[in-house]
Amino acid sequence: MQALSGIRVLDLTIGPVGGMAMTVLADFGAEVLRLRRSDRFAALPAAPMWRRGSQAIELDVARDSARFASLCAGADVLVINWRPATRRAAGLDVQALRHRFPHLVICSITSFGADDPRSELPGYEHVVAAVTGRMLSFTGCPDREGPAFSALQVGVHACTQSVVSGVLAALVARAGHGQGALVETSMLQAFLAYEQGAMMGEQFRVRLGDVVDGVAGAATQAPLPSLHYLPTQAGDGQWVQLGNLLPHLFDNFLVATELVDILADPDYDSAQMNLPEAKRERFRELMFLRMQEKSAAEWIGIFVANGSVVAGPVQSTQEALNDPDILANGHAMPVGDGVQLGPLAKLSATPARPGSGVADGERTAGIWATTPRASVSLVDHGRLPLTGIRVVEIATIIAAPFGASLLAELGAEVIKVEPLAGDAYRGLAGGVGACRVNLGKRSLCVDLKHPEGRTLVQDLLRGSDVLIHNFRPGVPEKLGIDYATLSALNPALVYLQSNGYGPEGPGAHRPSTHPIPGAGMGGVHLQMGGSLPATLLDLQGLRDWSRRIMRANEVNPDPNTALVVASSVLLALMARTHTGRGQSVCVDMFGANAWANADDFLRYPGKPDRAYPDEGQYGLSPVYRLYQCGDGGWIFLALPRDADRDTARGILADAGLAPPDFDDADALGVLFASRPAAFWEARFADTGLACVRADRCLPKQFWLAPEQTAFRAASRHAVWGDFQRPGALVRFDGLPPADLRPPVAGEHTEELLFLVGRTASDVAGLRAAGVVA
Repeated sequence: MQALSGIRVLDLTIGPVGGMAMTVLADFGAEVLRLRRSDRFAALPAAPMWRRGSQAIELDVARDSARFASLCAGADVLVINWRPATRRAAGLDVQALRHRFPHLVICSITSFGADDPRSELPGYEHVVAAVTGRMLSFTGCPDREGPAFSALQVGVHACTQSVVSGVLAALVARAGHGQGALVETSMLQAFLAYEQGAMMGEQFRVRLGDVVDGVAGAATQAPLPSLHYLPTQAGDGQWVQLGNLLPHLFDNFLVATELVDILADPDYDSAQMNLPEAKRERFRELMFLRMQEKSAAEWIGIFVANGSVVAGPVQSTQEALNDPDILANGHAMPVGDGVQLGPLAKLSATPARPGSGVADGERTAGIWATTPRASVSLVDHGRLPLTGIRVVEIATIIAAPFGASLLAELGAEVIKVEPLAGDAYRGLAGGVGACRVNLGKRSLCVDLKHPEGRTLVQDLLRGSDVLIHNFRPGVPEKLGIDYATLSALNPALVYLQSNGYGPEGPGAHRPSTHPIPGAGMGGVHLQMGGSLPATLLDLQGLRDWSRRIMRANEVNPDPNTALVVASSVLLALMARTHTGRGQSVCVDMFGANAWANADDFLRYPGKPDRAYPDEGQYGLSPVYRLYQCGDGGWIFLALPRDADRDTARGILADAGLAPPDFDDADALGVLFASRPAAFWEARFADTGLACVRADRCLPKQFWLAPEQTAFRAASRHAVWGDFQRPGALVRFDGLPPADLRPPVAGEHTEELLFLVGRTASDVAGLRAAGVVA
């Protein structure tokens, strides 16, 4: 038995989003049948990993509509990402399909949203990244002014996981009422996952002041990193990323590097890990120089032996394939004469069984056509798919808490259990990041080290469906929330543990923060064009490069992990619909960010090299890059196909401009410098070709703009008041977004204690004893 055994998926997708989503579904037992179609992405290096274990047939939907209809009748899920015009030409209307096949979960993927005319543009990651301002947020990564190419394909990762989680949530709901759903997502919505407090910080700037600049972002040269997140160069020229976000972690770093003298300085603020500017910069120099005294391998060995220092090497994805934690946790697995990315998660009772390649599916198609699913009448249930599912989250900072919030977005009831003083993340950057990752929860503050506190949480979990935590191995046993204990109390509980490196290997007991997988899985190496200096730098060089590297090592590894947390919970909930039992699920930041680097997380004979941006981080080729225009503005051009360039020649000729050599970036640069950015965007508008502004605004301003109301929702903070929050990554049957509000720490302690049977007198006694707050 696998989590998705018996589920039939009809695949009408091209490109990496559909390809990787089908890989997840097939890995966990779904029968995936693809309708072959010319796929211009098939030459990409990762294509051999797409849809592994699936099947394919030849079928022209427009010419053989009867056979297509028979496959829809026999399928459980249909996934499509064709452009709107292509759908119309084939006679495909997802709304019509929804009414004709009410049992079917239909997942529709577009570039900018179903009703946005820009969805006729190609759904390339980087086109949408340019429009949303993501490229502008990388200003300062290259040694020049202006936006920078956003190399790591986080939009592909988020969109892939949105497809997986949306489909699985709809299937979980269907197991209860028999109805399918129209599940809609887009590459544009996918980027909402990386909105980690900046747009909220802007709305609360008057109240919170400049503290929100820690998350608000700026289109300026990168600032020097904080001491605890400092990228450093070791004595052998290799780069080591530090990530000691919390005071006790930074203290451990000071001990390991013998820099503890700072602790005796009366000006040292241990809570903020900071000093007055002059002393801080002198100490930064000491850190740089100390790290150059040993090789990267020596330092990593020291930090691993300490066990509580957050640090890791900056390496490429191909180097990461040999990382000991990656290998120990099965994130790189042998396939044929090569290596591929391992399964998305470890499910203890219904594990993945990845296949290889794509087989002929004619026999399977025949079976589907002659064994249709039970017909149902279309009923509007009017509720989100996870309504009635209770999730308890006992986690801190970003990744696991945000994963729980994503489940709230799907309709789940989420209860956050946090320490008496609250999650430590609430104290960083004014709390706007915590506001983001805790949307949609109720908060219970309890001392889990107290016997009565443990009993309270166990009572809460007796009636819950899911537990999510991010404790290191061994801690849950001490707190009475280990899987053995809780599964005995509640055999139906889905128990997800998320940590930094995985439960096996040298990093199993080590802490991690987002810069470590960002550096370790290849994302930073990619963003920097693979060209980090290997010769030892002087102090000024170290300052300059640390700025640039930390701008490249943005917050994306946490949301990357959160997305996998949500998908993995849903895989286990789907398994429960078959077995009636929960199970233990393991995910980790290294594995999740390997999936975010899926374009290169494989190896096989003849594999093309990963496409790295050029030295100036303009892009990947003359026809897929940024250009500065005559008014100083910037556009992003994406004409990867011969047909695109033929059309562009006609557009230029109609404008009275001589088409340049499209293989010559200098010639194209001269062309674009001859007119303002608005001219070029208008000239290419409505042509189906991508030539879009890349410098209009930062993401926080993009999402708050009047025209983006469909991608945000109203919320309210109990203290700060009303605000606009990021919208849903996935929509179901046109339902409005969930009413998600961020809790103040302990805001719901009393009502949650009543929920588990405590009286008002009990609550008063627990408060007096310091068990709850």
